[in-house]
Amino acid sequence: MLDTDINDLSKEYEKIVEALTLSLKSSGTAESEQVLKMIEALRQNIQIMLRLSSDVDNKNQPDIDEEEVTKIGDYALNLLDEVSISCASRGMQDQMLELHRLSLPIVLWLKKHNGKVIKLDIIVNAIASYANTIKDNKQLEVLSDVIKNIIEVTDLSIKKDLEATNPMRPWRILNLNWGIVATRTHNPQIMQAVFDQLIKNIPADSQQFFNEGMQQMDIVGYPEPVREVMQKYAGGFGVDGVRH
Repeated sequence: MLDTDINDLSKEYEKIVEALTLSLKSSGTAESEQVLKMIEALRQNIQIMLRLSSDVDNKNQPDIDEEEVTKIGDYALNLLDEVSISCASRGMQDQMLELHRLSLPIVLWLKKHNGKVIKLDIIVNAIASYANTIKDNKQLEVLSDVIKNIIEVTDLSIKKDLEATNPMRPWRILNLNWGIVATRTHNPQIMQAVFDQLIKNIPADSQQFFNEGMQQMDIVGYPEPVREVMQKYAGGFGVDGVRH
């Protein structure tokens, strides 16, 4: 689903929530009715996103206001999160994971229309699920680029990293996963570009990441070019020789 875009979102969403909808309708509780309303609300929100994109692409209207785009995308992400929680409570772990992954085309929609991500949790879960399953180096390069897009579209209030003492904050987890994915690509150029960003994005955590990365070099047996990049950053220097 890494290549799923906003035009595929509606179809993928309907496939994922089909079993959940049947389960909710059969239970007939007030809680189930509430979740069914959220499923429908997200369905309508996706259609709004599609129409807005179509209008902009066909020049039927100028670009949408950035604040409005952000609100629409944030509403979609929050609904997606709530519906995924309902899946988890019913033992539908696969559907929950697939719903998490649908957050990525929403991020791309936000970026296209100059919106901002102000809720990272579900997106971080999606990235972690991909990072834990993808083995192919080229696919890992694609995943690294997806994370780069997320970083770029993340709201400044999150980038300020005001909760730096919380090790489980989504901003920290996202950046650390980016570093791990970059390392696993075995591509020194990607590693350098990502590592430079880690130093800027999570300065209090980056050195520990590089130190632990060096330990993994021996355990996993990474290629020598990969080891050289990690060694320089662990030693306090970037590849360009500038101390960080």
